[in-house]
Amino acid sequence: MHDLRRNDALDDARRAELEERWSAYVVQHAESHMIVSDDVLPALGSANGSLRKIYGLVKRLDAGLPRQQETVEELSQRLDGLWERLSDLRDEMRRDLGVTAHVETPSR
Repeated sequence: MHDLRRNDALDDARRAELEERWSAYVVQHAESHMIVSDDVLPALGSANGSLRKIYGLVKRLDAGLPRQQETVEELSQRLDGLWERLSDLRDEMRRDLGVTAHVETPSR
């Protein structure tokens, strides 16, 4: 996001790093479907959906082909929302493991 703010695009090294990390994430996400419980899957899907949308937005911004009203500011907002989904996923995983007592989370 900071590179997009400064330069309106990623440099080649950052772009390669993004692709490498995205590929690793896709593999890990697929593997997680084999080991997480049914209770955790919805939170996992929510976090994954947010990450996929953010990745697509970064790719479009980097290519200079954003959709209508897609900006770096929207990217920032989506990243803020991602933290909430990741926290929800962490909380659900901890409940599933019995590390944290089951507490109803408010709908977002």
